[in-house]
Formats: sequence, structure tokens, C-alpha cells
Amino acid sequence: MPSKQKTLLFFAGFVSSIGSFVVICTCLATQEWVSSGVQYMGKNYSGLALVDLGLFDTSCTKTITVGSGIGSPKKERKVLDILKDNSSTKILHILIILLLVVGLISAFLGSATTCLNTLSNPYLTFLGPLGVYVWTSINGIAILLAIILFTVNIEANKLPKEIALILEDYTDVYGSAKNTYRYSFWLLLLSLFLNIGTIAIIFYYQHARYSQQIKKERPMETASRDVILF
Repeated sequence: MPSKQKTLLFFAGFVSSIGSFVVICTCLATQEWVSSGVQYMGKNYSGLALVDLGLFDTSCTKTITVGSGIGSPKKERKVLDILKDNSSTKILHILIILLLVVGLISAFLGSATTCLNTLSNPYLTFLGPLGVYVWTSINGIAILLAIILFTVNIEANKLPKEIALILEDYTDVYGSAKNTYRYSFWLLLLSLFLNIGTIAIIFYYQHARYSQQIKKERPMETASRDVILF
């Protein structure tokens, strides 16, 4: 049976790991990732195309702000259905989803490993703290890459503008976009912090265990020296 210290620390690591798993599930299930206002100009009017973008669903509503004209009702579509095949935006978007799935799986395996160590002392090294480090690191790296690639797709590849052009098939000229990141995106940062917390907890456990082993060995070293002297 594991010691009381190990049980408490690994249970804390389990809570942190399962928290990361729940957060990633929430990010995949919700579609509040980015809201973008894309400016556009027509022949005698101008306005704003409001694009709401999630991982799987997107919508666009066109409003007239200056001049005479008619806006458009809200149009909703699947993101992957409207993006062009082999385009950089679609490839990155698919890669982001795959990274989140990898993060989800590794978060589950990491929480399972910490739970196992809470209840027992595994004989296999990979099922101990090493396993927690590996799965948590994979989770953190996958989430970090997903954050970076999603930002690149929005800011550099101008994904909201591309969606507005596709959904609003007019001769209007589209300009700059103002992007606002929503809670589904920011929750990924929470998942990162939970991963860091898990690693910190397990590292503290290993450091405390090592310190205890050193203290136990010191009396034996002193005793052996006394034997030699006498």
C-alpha cells in the first residue's frame, strides 16, 4: 500500500489531471472560440460581417452601417464543409482538432496513472511518476501547439475573413477584421496550468521521497565510520 504522503499527493495530481481532461472536453464541445467583425464595402454602402467561429460550426451575419443596402440573415455552416480542400486554413484547422484529441487521450491516461499510484505502488516504472510525466507532457505540448496554430490560423491566415467571403457570396470588398477570443479558446490556458500543477505535485513528491531516503542513509554511514574507528 502507498504511504499517506504518496496517496495525498498523487490524489492531488489526479484531481489536476482529470481537471485538464474535463477542460479539453469542454473546449471540444463548445463553439465559443472567436468572434470577429470583418469590415466590408459595397458600391454605395459599407458594413460589418459578424463571424462567430468554433471548431466545428461557424456563422456569419452581415449588417449595413453606412449607406443604403440590405444586410443578410444569420448563416450557419460546418467549418470543414465550407473551407477549400488542401487550403492552409483547412489543413491547420484539422491539425488543431487532432492535437486536441491527442491532448484529451493523454490527459485521460495521465489521470489514470495518477489514480493508479494513489491506490497502489506499481512495479513497472512507466506506471509510476515517469508515466505521469510522459502523459502530462504530451498533453501540455499538444495543447500549446493547438493554441499557437489556432492563433496563426486566425491572425495570419485570416480565417474569419475567408469564412465571410465564402458565406456572403457578393461582390463586396472585405477589409480588416477585429478578432475577439472567447472562453472556449481561453480554457486551453487553464488546461496548460493544470498540467504544470500535476508535474509540480509529482516532482514535489519525488523530491520529498529522495530527501527521506537520504536521511535514512545518514545514520548507517555514521555507524559504519564508528565501527572502523573502534
